[in-house]
Amino acid sequence: MLYSMTGFGQGSATDGEITVLVEVKSINSRFLETQIRIPQILSNAEFKLKKLIKKFIDRGKIYLNAQIICGSNVSLWEISIDDNLLDTYTTIIEQIENRFVPERTSVSLDRFLTMNEIFTKIPNPKYQERIMSIAISAVNDGLKSLRRSRREEGKILQIDIQKRIVNVKNLLRKIEKMHNNATPSRFKNLREQVMKLISNVEIDPIRLAQEIAFIAAKSDCTEEIIRLESHISQIEKSIKNRKPVGSFLNFILQECHREINTIGSKTDINEISELVIHLKEEFERIREQVQNIE
Repeated sequence: MLYSMTGFGQGSATDGEITVLVEVKSINSRFLETQIRIPQILSNAEFKLKKLIKKFIDRGKIYLNAQIICGSNVSLWEISIDDNLLDTYTTIIEQIENRFVPERTSVSLDRFLTMNEIFTKIPNPKYQERIMSIAISAVNDGLKSLRRSRREEGKILQIDIQKRIVNVKNLLRKIEKMHNNATPSRFKNLREQVMKLISNVEIDPIRLAQEIAFIAAKSDCTEEIIRLESHISQIEKSIKNRKPVGSFLNFILQECHREINTIGSKTDINEISELVIHLKEEFERIREQVQNIE
């Protein structure tokens, strides 16, 4: 059971006049990364949200956005004024105006609206815990939606990989058959070629047979074919696993490419060389799909 690392989800939760809306999307990443954008009143919830994300997601870059919608009777913040600081600013402004303006003018209220430091803004304790609970519920809902989205994309990836694996197994069977059919004649052909080269030289026939056998063994691909079949079997088992297997599949595919390259370098049969090229193409397509798997 494969999950894609890309997906999108939405969630919401409502309690009375307070609603929290959540959007979550994910893209490919080697590790789990989170980017959370939430209203200031929920800033203390960031650690809890990251912990919640880890319950649903193992790998990928997660973007989470949350929005709070409140009714007209709900005041999320308590705002007060720093009277001492306000008096200080008022005195300074009056001194400046007296110095540069002959006639005394009243201090405009608009001047203070841009002075954020004179205002103290704290979350309304009446709603803070309630909003936290609503937000956690909304994020939980959004992550479930994201998980379903990643699973649907994972199904598509799984079908494609399974189709590629069938092609790979067919190609490998052809390579194995050609290789086995050519093995008996390989020793004979090598012996004939060597005998032509040393026709006028006396040599121990036992030593000659050993050297020819050594050369023939160097071009034998049986071990690589067996290991490749084992790797393919591991891939088939992994894509049915419920646990995240993206990193493991990446590793196995690297091993597959190594065995294929060895077969290509060992063989002296043109037909096998052509099949090796097609085998590489299929594994490359599988590798591209695996880059999206959690």
